[in-house]
This record gives sequence, structure tokens and C-alpha cells, in this order.
Amino acid sequence: MDQPSGPALIPREATPPRRSVARRIVASFAVVLVAFTVTLTWSVVTQRRAAEEAALLRTGYVPLLLSLGTALETQNLVSAQLNHITDAKNPADARGWIETQRRLRPLSFAGVRSAADRGLRQRADPRARAIGGEIASGTAELERFLASDGEQLAVLFDALERGDRPVAEASKADLVAHEVEGAKRLRELSRRVERAMDELIAEAATRERNAIVLVVLLGAVTLLVGVGLAVYARRVLSPLARVTNRAKAVARGDLTPHAVESSPDEIGELATTFEAMVAAIARARGELVQAERLAAMGRMAAHVTHEIRNPISAMGLNLELLEEELAELSVTGEPKQLVLAIRGEVDRLAALSEQYLGLARRPKPDLATGDLGALLRDTLRFLAPELARAAVSVTISIAEDTPEVRFDDAQIRQAIQNLVRNAREAMPTGGSLAVRLTREEHGAMMTLDDTGEGIPEDVRESLFDPFFTTKKQGTGLGLAVTREILEAHGGRISCVALARGTRFSVWLPESDEE
Repeated sequence: MDQPSGPALIPREATPPRRSVARRIVASFAVVLVAFTVTLTWSVVTQRRAAEEAALLRTGYVPLLLSLGTALETQNLVSAQLNHITDAKNPADARGWIETQRRLRPLSFAGVRSAADRGLRQRADPRARAIGGEIASGTAELERFLASDGEQLAVLFDALERGDRPVAEASKADLVAHEVEGAKRLRELSRRVERAMDELIAEAATRERNAIVLVVLLGAVTLLVGVGLAVYARRVLSPLARVTNRAKAVARGDLTPHAVESSPDEIGELATTFEAMVAAIARARGELVQAERLAAMGRMAAHVTHEIRNPISAMGLNLELLEEELAELSVTGEPKQLVLAIRGEVDRLAALSEQYLGLARRPKPDLATGDLGALLRDTLRFLAPELARAAVSVTISIAEDTPEVRFDDAQIRQAIQNLVRNAREAMPTGGSLAVRLTREEHGAMMTLDDTGEGIPEDVRESLFDPFFTTKKQGTGLGLAVTREILEAHGGRISCVALARGTRFSVWLPESDEE
């Protein structure tokens, strides 16, 4: 069944959970903050790693390399002195110098091991600890290897004292070869430290390049995220600007409701509520204009009716006198028919003036709780002869759960009569009228379905306007008065087209009395 529009309770459709604009904006800035934090953290980690590697080079590898260089220098001096000892003018002095360097050599090796222990083996870096252990063990092994030259030195120095040059040369050659091998091993240890330093420097350079690339990329990503979120925030807040522009347009007098873009947040709710408010203001203004129009028409009708009532009353009195004289003279025929015709027109004018006065001076309804079904049956019973003459059959259906409503008996009876007679006039050759009374939306709903010719849509829009009519004879006040009566009762009336005929729907609110 088609339902009329009006101030009824309409169930709200389920809507998705509202997304808060504040939370969305905060989340957007949180994303930017996270991107910035990632960039900053990576930069800090990279810089810290670079600082640790620089400290490892400065306090670990460089001192170790210097101590190895000192040991190698000492070893090279011993080898050089041994290489020329057989040609020395004073072998005793050379022997003393060599013995001194041999006593200093353990100190230089101890310095290498100390540098390896302090600079590398105590580090958290596993590779540095491994290299430190390798250098320390290699130095200890080299020290043991070089310590075995004592007996050969004794043979060399004894041959030099005895002047046995062949033996001295042979001993020197063995000792020089032994010391050169020691120097070679020292250089291998130095090159191992240098390779480790080169690897560390290369890795640091690679890490620095990667860090620069990553920082640039992260910075670009952060910038893109920031720009994207700025655009997103602007899109989220753009409906607010449209609401502001709509508010300015409404302030200028534009009360045409606009479609609202769906937005499940506070701004979307604000826009929807604002457009609903604009629609309500437009309806209120239309109702006010309509009320002012009705008031003006009522004042005009009252004034015109007041001016013509006295002449109509005088004409009626004179007609009565004329009818009495014609009756005394026993006049029949055409004169009497003319007087009867004049009497009919005078009575019609009197009824029309009363209808206009009723529109202009309609009293406030005297509401009382009652049975609308009983009133409907009584009214249809009163109109039954009139409907029968028009060949209109009536069916009535009243639901048992129809609630009681508060109404003015006389005014609601007049409204029902207006609707029934309007349906009868819509079926000039007869038809059927179905009247139903049911519970609907916390009130009583009465529908009247006729099988007449129907009402075009463009005509339905003005159907309840005063003085609007499609009939050749009619004042256009019946439906206007009916709507005025129903609205005074807090109800509503609407008209819709059926497949055949028209439906008028009347709704009255349920009585709130216990």
C-alpha cells in the first residue's frame, strides 16, 4: 500500500560506523611521523656505526699497525747489522749493539700483543676480535721462532773472535736468513692488519654510499607521504568548505535542497543535517506563504461574502413575499417556475457565502477522544442514498486494532463528507469506493480508493490549493478545507494515483490518553 508523506516516524536505515575526521587527520600525521622517525632512526644508526668504525680504526687498527711497524723496524735493524758484522772494524761493538736490539725485541713484540689485546680482542666486533687473536698468536709464534738464534749468534761471535772468517760467514748467512724470515712474517702480520683496515674502510665507504641513497630514498618517501597525506587531509576537509558555501547561499535566500555526497564522518553528518534543515526551512516558508495566502483569501472572501450577504438576505425576503403573493393569486405556470429558479440561485449563493465564511472563520477544533470507525460508519450511512443515486457502491473495512484518536466530530465528519463526495464526482457514470481504516505509524490511517478517471500528476500538486478545481462547477474549497481541518488535528492528507482511479489517504495521530 502506498503511504502518504508527512511527519510520521520513519525507521532509519542502518548506517556504517562513523569515521571520525579528527582520528583520520591524527592518523595521517602519525603516518608522516612514523616515516620521519624511520628516516631519522636509520640516519642515527648509520652515523653511530660510522663513529664506531672510526673509533676502531683510531684506537685499534692504527696503534696495532704502528706497533707492528716498530717491531719490524727493530727486526730490520738486527738483520742489517748481522749482514755487515763480518766486515765491521770492531766486531765487539756490533755484537753489543745486536745483543741490545735482541733484548729490546721482546718488548716490541709485547707492545704488539698489548695493542692487539686492548685495541681488537676486547671489542664487541667479532671480526676485530678474530684479527686481534690472530695477530697475538702470530706474534707469540714469531717471538719463539726468533728466540732460537741465540746459539747461532754465539757461534758467529766466537768465530769472529778467533778470526775464523769462513765459519763466521757461514754462521752470518744462516742468521741473516733466519732474521729475514722473521721480518717476512712480521710484514705478513702487518699486511693482514692493513687488509683488515682496507676491508673496514671499504665497507664503511659502501655503507656510507648506501646510507646516503637510503636517506635520500627515505626522505623522498617521507616527502611523498607528507604530500599525499596533505592532499588526503584536504579531500577529507573539502566537504566542510562546501557546507560553508551552502550556508552562505542559504543566507542569501537559496533554500533549494541540494544532494549531499556520502561521507561517513562528522562533516558528512553535518552536511546531511544542514540540508535537512534547509529543506525544513523551505517547507516552513512554503507553509507560511500558504498560510498567508489562505489568510488573505479568507479575509477577501469574508469581506466579499459580508458585502453580498445583506443583498442576498434582502432578495430572499422579497422572494418569500413574492411567493406568498403568487400563492394568494393562485398564479401557476411560467411565473412560478421563474420564481422557483430565482429561489434556487439565491439559496446557492447563500450556501456559497457560508462556505467562504467557513474558510475564513474556521473555529479551532474541539478535540475529544473517540471512535473514528464509528464516525466513519455513521457518515457513510448518511451519504448512502446520495451514493446510491450516483450508482457508486461502497465497501468499508475497519481493523480491530485501530487506535482511538482525538478529533472534532463535526469537522472530521465534514472532511469525510468532502472526500466521499469528491470520489463520487470523480465517477460520473458510477463505480466503486473502498474505504479502509487501519492502525498506521502510531495513529489511524483512513484510505479511500475510487475507480474514477484518475487525477494527472501535475493536477495533484495543486489539488489542495484553495479555489483550484478541475470541475466545470465548483469552488475549489472542498479539499483545501479538508486539509486545513486535518492539519489542525495534527494529521495529514495525501493523494496518489492507482492503476485505476485515485487513493486519498488520511492519517490522524493516536490519542495519548490512557
